Amino acid sequence: MSASDGAGVGVGPVLHATPFAQAVVSVIEDENEHVLVQDEGAYLRVLAPRVCRLSRAGLEDATGTAIRFPGDLEIVMSSFTGVMQLTDDGAVWRLASEPSVDPAPLAGDR
Repeated sequence: MSASDGAGVGVGPVLHATPFAQAVVSVIEDENEHVLVQDEGAYLRVLAPRVCRLSRAGLEDATGTAIRFPGDLEIVMSSFTGVMQLTDDGAVWRLASEPSVDPAPLAGDR
């Protein structure tokens, strides 16, 4: 993803490379298009153009365990790019120029 391919600027989390973070990446890849994952060794940088979504329901499906938002995601997320919205139902990273997005509908959108 680069400015030259029209995808725009990427937003998303920077995660400590753990098995839980791998599950987060997998769900983000399932719930978003054109996701770029940069493996930085100890960290995984996840970027999606303009808006990056992560649903709690999707993460629970992927891990088979109950997930608590806020809480469980922040343990592995060391940083992020963009503006972050976090609710009990999900997380959204977006460009500041993008309108707010409600992550709740994500579970049914997959």
